Amino acid sequence: DILYVPAKSLVCLFSLQTACSKLPVNVVLVRDETDGADNIEKHFANKCWTSCLDNCSPVKAKVTNGANSSEVNSCKDSYSVANSNDHVFEVSAKSLLMSFTVRTRDECHEMVKRCCLPALVCPSERWCVAGLCASLRYILKLSVDQFSEEVPKQLLGFKLGCLQSCSEVSCWTKFCEIEAPEALHNVFASKESNCTREVVFPSTIMRYNNHLSKPLILHNALKKKQEHYRKTIKDKKELEIMLAKKLHELPELEHCFAEGLDMTIADVILYVCFKLITIKLSNLNFETNSPLVIKWLTLLAEYKSIQKASPLLDLIASSCDSSNPQTYLKVVLPDVVDESLYKSDPERARIDVSGRMTSQQDIDRVTLSLAQANIDFQYREDPDLSSLKIPWSEYPIAVHPQEGSLPPSRLQRKCQQLENVVCAVSGLVKPGHKIVDFCAGGGHVGLLIAYKFPDISVLMVENKVSSLKRAKIRAQRLKLTNVEFYQCNLHYFDSPFDVGVCLHACGQATDMVLEKCYRHQAAFVCVPCCYGSVKPNPGLQYPRSLRFQQLLPEVLDYLTLCHAADQTHGADHPSTAQGQLCMRFVDGDRLMHAQQLGYRTSLYLMVPPSCSPKNHILVG
Repeated sequence: DILYVPAKSLVCLFSLQTACSKLPVNVVLVRDETDGADNIEKHFANKCWTSCLDNCSPVKAKVTNGANSSEVNSCKDSYSVANSNDHVFEVSAKSLLMSFTVRTRDECHEMVKRCCLPALVCPSERWCVAGLCASLRYILKLSVDQFSEEVPKQLLGFKLGCLQSCSEVSCWTKFCEIEAPEALHNVFASKESNCTREVVFPSTIMRYNNHLSKPLILHNALKKKQEHYRKTIKDKKELEIMLAKKLHELPELEHCFAEGLDMTIADVILYVCFKLITIKLSNLNFETNSPLVIKWLTLLAEYKSIQKASPLLDLIASSCDSSNPQTYLKVVLPDVVDESLYKSDPERARIDVSGRMTSQQDIDRVTLSLAQANIDFQYREDPDLSSLKIPWSEYPIAVHPQEGSLPPSRLQRKCQQLENVVCAVSGLVKPGHKIVDFCAGGGHVGLLIAYKFPDISVLMVENKVSSLKRAKIRAQRLKLTNVEFYQCNLHYFDSPFDVGVCLHACGQATDMVLEKCYRHQAAFVCVPCCYGSVKPNPGLQYPRSLRFQQLLPEVLDYLTLCHAADQTHGADHPSTAQGQLCMRFVDGDRLMHAQQLGYRTSLYLMVPPSCSPKNHILVG
């Protein structure tokens, strides 16, 4: 009768019950593998969904949430994973308006086991979706497609794009997907006694209150404002005056919901977290310290879809000790940045570059200091040119990059880039190997490798669903059976593999790929790109190697190198030689870091170098 679920599972269940009157999926609770067989109702750390995607032939899909304790150590780069020591929330099984079954993680599909959770898999399609937001979005889209439901469509927002950016690049997705559920967990897991003399007001709620105070960012702003006035202004003359005004003449509107004037899935996710936090810490005077959050919670509570899911929270709310509330002598307000959550992330470095990144004086100073320290990276000799050539005319058209919707001007260069990468990979792979194509896009690299080496498995990881769908269509045309598709960001894929590959992974994505390879002691073939977008973040330290950290202790000096490395504008441009030098420094730093971890490394230059301005191949 009672289910015990961690924060992310609770958010998932609440969101599904809010969004869908008909679920295109069935819920499977996956119990913590540390529990005994006679204790399956306790510590439900995971959740799976099983879906029928084809009315004629059932296609099973599973989604799980959480990870058992043995997996936590292997997921160090994940922002948040559940384990048996996490706080669990009591939910009445009768409050769930959906059927569910219970499984262990071992009983889940192999593709699910390769991902941090939640994850959804369609086995017949060899397609997996991982991550809280990505999984919810996928299910809501299924509900729209199969049942033509309006609520899921509305919750997906403008052009069905709510929370589609991954948490690695979007402050807003990170806040909804990671920080809010973590805050919920931390508040309920806190061991503070009732006599605590001082408490810090929840920073996530303070940041969200600041977000709600900022001007709206509206798509089709004039149309949206006019629609809002038609709904809210009753006086006809006043309405006529407002509708006659131009956009710049209209006042700024206040937030009604998290993303503006319409309720989205972001509201649902945040409602669960902040509603329970305000109940648990009811004596913190949220009405005074975060009035906009309270106003927002009150508004959402009036919606029937929210009311339908609210019974899931009843046991949790009743368990809060209201009979003996905590009393604090002092409530400390956190120091948070007063800006929109679209821009604000306290964990991301705030660096005032003040024009330094393209200052020739600074570039000269940094490169000279490295040269004086005898830092010099030479390219390995070009591989045999004959081994680079791929007989494109003999291959099926679906293997050719022209199937990936590339313009003709880029096709020849893309073919040359692929030949270089596949040549490097061919020296590393063996039959039975698992190759992961990170940042796979439309499948140019992964599909070519899968076709050329049919006795290996290729796992393609890509966050953008439209690109990965193009890759899947091409794989189906090729009748490839050795390819799997993972729609998720880099953090959510976590499984042993033999070789990691990426072609033009932007900025720090290259370093994230390398970190994945290091953790699983996998070989790598990486072609970096967008050096100037490299930024320090909680999971990556720059410079990467100890030697460069000693030589460039100021991160701004390192970022100067990165920005200058993007000055590769063609052989005839005066800045290209300098840009190529800085590329060698940045990639040399990456390879020195790999060497510290026991790798043998090589730096190659693509053949011909003109096939890409970002023409380095890092092999380890």
